[in-house]
Amino acid sequence: MIKCSFGVGRRADNPKDCVEEAVKDFRNPAVIFFFSGQKHFREYARFINEMFPKTICMGCSAHHSIDCSGFEEDVLKAVTIEEGVICSAGVIENADNLALEYADGVRRCLNEVGEPHNTVCVEFTVSYKRAEEYALMALNSVLLRNEIPIIGGSASNTDKIGESEESFVSLNGEIYPNGCVYAIIHNIGGKILLCRENIYEPLTGNSFTATKANAVTRTVLTYNDRQAAEVYAEELGVPKEDIGKYFFSNPMGKPEGDEVYVTAIQNEGINGSLKHLARIYEGTNMMVMKEGDFRSISANTIKGVLREIENPSLVMIFNCLARTILFEKENYLDEYSAMLAKAFPRSIGFSCMSEQLGTKNLNHTMLLAVFE
Repeated sequence: MIKCSFGVGRRADNPKDCVEEAVKDFRNPAVIFFFSGQKHFREYARFINEMFPKTICMGCSAHHSIDCSGFEEDVLKAVTIEEGVICSAGVIENADNLALEYADGVRRCLNEVGEPHNTVCVEFTVSYKRAEEYALMALNSVLLRNEIPIIGGSASNTDKIGESEESFVSLNGEIYPNGCVYAIIHNIGGKILLCRENIYEPLTGNSFTATKANAVTRTVLTYNDRQAAEVYAEELGVPKEDIGKYFFSNPMGKPEGDEVYVTAIQNEGINGSLKHLARIYEGTNMMVMKEGDFRSISANTIKGVLREIENPSLVMIFNCLARTILFEKENYLDEYSAMLAKAFPRSIGFSCMSEQLGTKNLNHTMLLAVFE
């Protein structure tokens, strides 16, 4: 069984005191994960590394930091795994470009862990750099053939959507403004369950094909050879000039068999194009989505996890900030966080900009890494 210790620092007026408060119960850490708002993130990363110079210290700026006490802004939340894992960590410094030259570092970390069974790669990637897909390519160039899954999230901040593009990831006290930091973790005494929750469903059931798209800039110019914005407006039944009001509540979905993977619309571009927070490739079939019954979906997700692993040692939560904002708007966030805390008392995570699972970069999604 994994042995963990959790900590919270709320003394944001003094970053060093805040770190000391958060880590006061950490004794023999093998790895530390931490999350906080962006304001003091650099200081937190530096002080944690100074206090634990021989420990893997991996952090990410967050819209909200999450643990069993709830979703909170501008606090420092941390967990250390002290026993029960073998872990190695690395960084892709320039993940905003094709980063396959970092594959050797991934391979070296995997060799240090030495065991692909019951092993996962947890990663944090900067936002607004279009880096997530490049980072996944580099990681999967090594991990996919070894059947090691990837789970993680993109850094975020406590500002309102659109106000700031500032986000940070760190490893061992260093900040990587264009980077992806990752840890390969082998659970010695049990399995690891990865879970994805989607609370959206098709708006009409109609699908259409991206006939002209730029995957690198995450822009779709046309669906079915018509302006993307025009097709989107038609699906919603609203004037084209009003579609910006619906981007948040009606993201796009990519159907794959019985599953749908959600992609957020960032804004409307030139000539009726639509820009997104994840790649859409030419030839991809897409659908407009709507909010489903998220209360029952969330309850069923938790029940399903606990059927698989009745008493998790650690649960890492990657909850899209769009879901956090939606739940706040619907007066559901407190109920949701209480439900998570009851089911997973040993949990930690953050509200992220995007979510990564396997080979996919997703939005509007919640992911769980559940350690037996």
